[in-house]
Formats: sequence, C-alpha cells, structure tokens
Amino acid sequence: MLKTDFKNFLLITIIIQLYRLFVLLNAQIDLYVDEAYYWGWSKELAFGYYSKPPVIAWTIALFTSLCGDGELCIKLPSLVIYPITATFIYLIAKELFDEKVAFWSGVAFITLPAVSMSSLIISTDVVLLLFWSMSLYFFVKAIKSDRGLYWALAAVSAGFGLLSKYTMIIFIFSVFLFLFTEHRYKKHLKNPKLYLTMIAAALIYFPNLLWNASHQYISFMHTKNLSGIEKASHFHLDKLLEFLGSQFLVFGPIFFATYLYFLFRPKTATPYKLLLSFSLPFLAIISLQAFYSKALANWAAPTYVAATILVAAYLLEKSRRLLVAGILLNLLLGMAFYHYHAIASTLGIELTSKNDPYKRVRGYKDLARKLQPIVDQYDYAKLLFDDRTTMAEMIYYLHPHPFDAVMFNPRHVLASQYHLTTDLNDHLGENFLFITTKDDSLAKEYFDSSKLIDTIEIPLYKDYKRVYRVYLLHRFKGY
Repeated sequence: MLKTDFKNFLLITIIIQLYRLFVLLNAQIDLYVDEAYYWGWSKELAFGYYSKPPVIAWTIALFTSLCGDGELCIKLPSLVIYPITATFIYLIAKELFDEKVAFWSGVAFITLPAVSMSSLIISTDVVLLLFWSMSLYFFVKAIKSDRGLYWALAAVSAGFGLLSKYTMIIFIFSVFLFLFTEHRYKKHLKNPKLYLTMIAAALIYFPNLLWNASHQYISFMHTKNLSGIEKASHFHLDKLLEFLGSQFLVFGPIFFATYLYFLFRPKTATPYKLLLSFSLPFLAIISLQAFYSKALANWAAPTYVAATILVAAYLLEKSRRLLVAGILLNLLLGMAFYHYHAIASTLGIELTSKNDPYKRVRGYKDLARKLQPIVDQYDYAKLLFDDRTTMAEMIYYLHPHPFDAVMFNPRHVLASQYHLTTDLNDHLGENFLFITTKDDSLAKEYFDSSKLIDTIEIPLYKDYKRVYRVYLLHRFKGY
C-alpha cells in the first residue's frame, strides 16, 4: 500500500512534471499570444504593463536569462512553479489536518485539469496561485503562533501576489471573513500585526500603483473594462450557468460536484471554516461577475487552492474511493487534452476550427517562415501591425526580433501594451511593411503610397485558414 508521506507526494509530482515536460517537448504548438506578448514585456522590465502587474514579465525574464529565449524556456516556469504551489498546499493541509490529508491534497492539486492545461502555458494564474498558496500557508502559521516571522512572510507573499494579478485583493476579504466568523481567532482583529502585514503588503505593491499613476491608471481601466460590468444592462443567467459548468472541467467533475455538495452540507470545524472562507468568496465574486457580465473559466482559479484541501479532507472522511476516482478522472482528462490530436486521429475524427482546442497555438511559426524572406528583402522598412496577436507572435518568431515594430493606431485607442509604447507619429517620413488580415484602405490614407507585396495563406483545417496581406507603405505623413 502506498505510504502517504511527503517523499511519495514529491515522487508522484516529479513523475507527473517529467511526463508534462515530455509532452511539451513533443507538442507541435506555437507560443500562445499572451506568452509572446509577456515575453516582449520581459525585454523591457518595468513595475507595470498595460493589462497586468509586472511579476509575469519578471518571471519570464528570470528563466530566459538562465536558459535562453526558446519556446520551452518561456513555458518552463509553469512546470517549475506548480510543484512549489502543490508543496505549499501540502503544507497547509498538514497544518490544518494531518500528513494523509496533506498527501492527497498535494496530489489532487497537481492533477487538476486546470493545472494540466496550464502547465503547457505560462500565464499570470501560475504565479498568482503560487503567491496565494504561500500567503494562505503563512497566514495559517501566523494566526496559530502569532510569530512576527510568519506575519512578515505573509506580507511578502501577499505583496507579490498583488504584483502578479489584481484579484489577489480578494485574499483580504477572505481573511476578515474567517476572523469575523471563527471565535477562536477573532482576537486577531485587534492584533496590530495583522494591520502591519496589510501595510507591508501594500508597500510591496506600491511601485505598481506609482506606475499606474504615471500611465493614466491604464491597468485598472483595462481590468474594469475586461470585467464588462460597467456595460452590463441586464442579468445573464446563461453566462452564469456556462461559467459554473466550466468549473467541472477546471476543478474536475467529481471534485467540483463534491465542493457544491459540501456547500449545502458544510462541516463547522475550524479547518473547514477556514478553507471555505478562502475559496467560496472568490468563486462567488466571479460567479456574480458572470451573472452581471461575463467571466472566463480560469478567473476563479485561486478558489481551488483551499477548495482542493477541503475536498480531499472531506472525501477522506466520507469516501476515499471517490477521492481516488476524482484524481484518476482528472488525470485522464489531462492526458486526453495532451494527446487530443492522436486520439482524434485514432478515432477518425477530422480536426476542424470548431473542435481543435489547440487552434490558437497553431500557424504562427508558418506565418513567420513565409514572412521572413519578405522582411529580409525590405530590411529598410520597419514592421507595422494592426492587431496585438499578429504583432506579438511575429516579434517573437521573426529574426532578428523586430522590437522596433509599431502598432497602427489612427484612432489613438489604448487597447494593448503596443498602443501604450509605440506611436507612428514618431516615425514621420519612414517606410513600413504593413502586415494585416484586412486591407490597406485605411492605412494608405496616411502614406504617400501603398503597394501589395504578397498575400499569405496559412491553412489550418479544411474549413479554416488565416489570410494575411503584406503592403509596402512609403513615407508616413502623420495622423
């Protein structure tokens, strides 16, 4: 019988991550647009960027400084960070329960469908989950011991969490919810260390606030616009149900069903109360957002740090077989995702634009391969784009990397980092290669002349292809 100790948890985690590394090495996928986008950020380190705080860029910069700018190195932080997050989940569970719950909690987390999918892509959720789990562990240690060291570590973790993703702010709501509702720890509401911790976390975050202040609070405005709540005119029950349905794939069918069941039949012991306090508020807030506007499946990801421990502990009490079944089912879902193309081929299913989950990470290397000789031939012209996706992908895949590329922006909108950092008006009289999925009808108004150089087709499926046009634009006149 498998011994449920830290050594075996670590062994299982390493085996799973090595398997994921094998999958990544053999996956014929391009960088996802956000990965290429964040990689570009990592080449100009700052305390803030258009849509996110800086930790994602810092993380990529750290890894690429060690192993280069290859696709694997850019994606590698996910494979490295998730085991650390799982370890903190193990430690939280051990602190609240025992080693057996810790073992199953750690294994359950590293096998979650969301973690399986996210392990192939570096995203802000990867670093957010790390700092959320660290903050929760140090908070638990702090309220149990009241040692200054743990309060300080909680402050550092929470501060970097805020520098990872703004939704880390929900952590403080969970803190007060738990302290208000748990008599045993209510005394910490009057504990100066709690408020010093909050101040210290805010000070760590402060450089990003200063950056935002000097950039018209653009990150906050983007986050508000992304939520869509300001434009919401009526309720969206369908969006809420769609979001909640997606959580069965994020957390796993058995685990999310167990979590929902627990909500209606909760246990009142302190560990369960704490785990509910640090999972339900996040899920509830994002669910409300889905109801009023929209919410993507991954937006509630921090919910599952505490929820994983809650479900593991609960199922160990009620049905260990169901816990094991949940983990095995989640593993199968992850493997099905990894080997989707092979499974589809075996079953005789033709890939289309509607049934391939990898659609958004295909075709960009092919585009760069066809563009490269054109870019080399017209090396006197800078590159001009009118969409974030193509610009981010081509800055990465073309060589030398065209970091001097410019975003075409005649209406002066602020919709990406490129709109924030490039201005065509700084290039009066210059020539450009305009790469677009549209035509030159708008762009040519601002240049002396326009010439179609090539039309590039990237066929992905029988029912879908991407078509790009390349124009040589002479002498920008300004706009």
